[in-house]
Amino acid sequence: MSNSYSPELPLGKRGEIKTNYPPAKVALGRENKENASASSILLLGHDTTEIEVAASGQNVAGKWLTQAVVDSSVAGTSVISAAGTANFDFMVGNNTVRRFVVPIATFSDYGSVQGVNRAEGLYPAVAFKTFAGTGSVLTAQF
Repeated sequence: MSNSYSPELPLGKRGEIKTNYPPAKVALGRENKENASASSILLLGHDTTEIEVAASGQNVAGKWLTQAVVDSSVAGTSVISAAGTANFDFMVGNNTVRRFVVPIATFSDYGSVQGVNRAEGLYPAVAFKTFAGTGSVLTAQF
């Protein structure tokens, strides 16, 4: 599988890839969830192919959500960080910023009239939960 749908990394004057830089793209959306003791769902925009996540005050667990999960009644409790029942897809350490390319959820066979996220069959949402106590989850969509 190719991730050619995500923004390109910036290039230097001599054409070299600037590997320690994020793509040169302005955020399509921004959100801050405070004290996410229960899962907080972030619906991704139709053109979102990457997200950047900052954890402040607590470690954060995240889970990519399919449209079926978003539509179900259990969507708000989809991320569990307890040891015996953990179901998260990724973690972001406290006071850390990480960037993720949105993975492919399903094969898509339709055109881009709905945006690159839907055209490529990418996950339409992601849920976050702080491990415990007080913390913030700041996200930006690209």
